[in-house]
Amino acid sequence: MKLDKLQQAGIGLALLLLVSLYTEFVYLKDDKLGIETTKTKNTELKSLIRTAKNIKDNAVQLQEEMTHLQSQLDRLKKILPLSINKPLFMKDMKRYANEHGLEVVKLSNNQPVQDDVILEHPFTYQVRGTYHDFGRFFAQISNYPRIVNVKGLNLKGESSSQDYSVTSSFILSVYTYKEPSEDELKEQVLEKKKAKTKAK
Repeated sequence: MKLDKLQQAGIGLALLLLVSLYTEFVYLKDDKLGIETTKTKNTELKSLIRTAKNIKDNAVQLQEEMTHLQSQLDRLKKILPLSINKPLFMKDMKRYANEHGLEVVKLSNNQPVQDDVILEHPFTYQVRGTYHDFGRFFAQISNYPRIVNVKGLNLKGESSSQDYSVTSSFILSVYTYKEPSEDELKEQVLEKKKAKTKAK
């Protein structure tokens, strides 16, 4: 049986279609699956690269913050030493008072007060002198080689003495830095993380 040209063309087209479908679904199936897998892996890899870049950026930022905090801590340790020689401090203050004509009537060493990593060491003074003597005394202690704070200054006129016109009571405080323990440092880190989470 002889086929005319139209029938031959139809059969050729059907054969071509069958070959194409076979190639598409059988022969190239594994290649297409490989391409899809590669695309998925590529997308995952891009996501991982973005995550890695974010981690790197955060690490750089954290390193800068750590460097800044370390420099602040180093400065803090210079002005707030880890220890205090209380007898020497009391002796210095008494000497300053005597040099300026003040009489130390009473002096007591109070319990230290802790505020985070700073320890305050307060000393209560009761002193007699003149306004001028007190002015010079406070001017001198402002130049003391470590931080000294005056609190609760109370001045009262003294009429019963010819030598002293003023009786005063006040608290002189010096400070030391208290190195935090490992547990305290961990707690501080956790608190900072919580604060950052709440801020977001």
